[in-house]
Amino acid sequence: MNITVETQPNCRAVFRIDVPSDDVRREREKVTDKYARHARLPGFRAGKAPRAVVAKRFEPQIKEELQEALVGLGYREAVKRDDVEILSVLGVKEQSLHPDESFSFALEVNTVPHFELPEYKGIPVKLPRIEVTDADIDHDLLHLRERFKSFNDVERGAELSDYAVINATASLDGQPVADTMPEAPAFLKKIDGNWFELSSTENFVPGFYAGLVGIKKDETRDISVTLGDDFAFEPLRGKTVVFHVTCTAVKEALLPELNDEFAKKVNDQWDLAQLREEVRKAITHRREQSREESKTSQVISHLAEKLEFELPQDVVNREAQRRTNDIAMNAMRQGMAQEAIMEAQDQIVSAATQQARQNVKVSFILGEVAKKEKIIVEQDQVRRALSNLAARQKNPKKFLAEAQKNGMIGRLQEDLLLENALAFLKENAQVEETDPVKDDCGHDHSHDHDHDHGEGHEH
Repeated sequence: MNITVETQPNCRAVFRIDVPSDDVRREREKVTDKYARHARLPGFRAGKAPRAVVAKRFEPQIKEELQEALVGLGYREAVKRDDVEILSVLGVKEQSLHPDESFSFALEVNTVPHFELPEYKGIPVKLPRIEVTDADIDHDLLHLRERFKSFNDVERGAELSDYAVINATASLDGQPVADTMPEAPAFLKKIDGNWFELSSTENFVPGFYAGLVGIKKDETRDISVTLGDDFAFEPLRGKTVVFHVTCTAVKEALLPELNDEFAKKVNDQWDLAQLREEVRKAITHRREQSREESKTSQVISHLAEKLEFELPQDVVNREAQRRTNDIAMNAMRQGMAQEAIMEAQDQIVSAATQQARQNVKVSFILGEVAKKEKIIVEQDQVRRALSNLAARQKNPKKFLAEAQKNGMIGRLQEDLLLENALAFLKENAQVEETDPVKDDCGHDHSHDHDHDHGEGHEH
């Protein structure tokens, strides 16, 4: 069999395959025999019609099935080549049965990128040493106490960290926003009994919290705010809106005392000492997870930065589409308006495409590491992963049955292989421990996602 390859950009190639007549005749015999064994023709018992009669009667079907068989035969030979590794078939074209009974066709394929791995054992990684101080524990306990805080009504003017309970409407140029702009965000049309924590961090609209400072119960006032040029509702960008505010209550937040009684509110089996110990364990666990994530990131970045190679554009496009959908869905779940998502579409697609290229690149690197190190996926690992996925479904049995049919298990095995390769790289990394980074209060900031503590919020 004669096979030539034309390589193309973006990891594509065209295989031109000539199947000799001997192979064609052998495959034709196989296909014709199959039809002869099962053919039901008038005047003949099932499977007893002469082959010549069968070949003539089913000529179009035999030709179609023969060509499918010959393409499969050529493909199996093509994948044996060492110089080009086929990733996926894009299409078959230029199929031709010649008078001498030879057969030729062209096979368009995506190919696996070709690159040489750099040294991947002993990748240098810097990780902060895990230390949990009393200050760290007190910091977490403060936020825990905030979850149990109580509120007292006060008659004085509202101060920072107080809560003002507000009714309000908004107007633009003296006209109610609710009447002139029915599509505007709901909070610009009516605020009804919302609690606002007065904070120096303006996370509502700029100037609104500052305008509430000093307000007392039953007091009314107008607060003018200028909306930013990036405001989600485009018709109001850069406009000055007046909130007509009535305060129905001012509430002072009171934190519970840090003692055994408070510990029992958290868990009725704990005293304060046990609570502090559990908080210490939780901080340690978070920071261990953070270290692992940092280790993963550094290992991947190290290899990705050392390698540059072409990627299959089809694979990148699929991953980019998936990531675009994920970003848009997350934005909707977080309350972002459909109009704002559409306006940000170019940025979303750009970010998704950039991350997709990185993800696809890393997957090929990890796949090559797995090949070099002969890393495999044990069936027990697949079963455990599949069971974990099934346990999160409403109908686990149906999920497992569908997984057998829709190729999910194969994709899961591929993902697990890359996970195993990444685990191998991390196990063999050269770790240098660094001192934790402390702020002025003595809190460890080496692990920058211990908490997400927004100070200003709306109730």
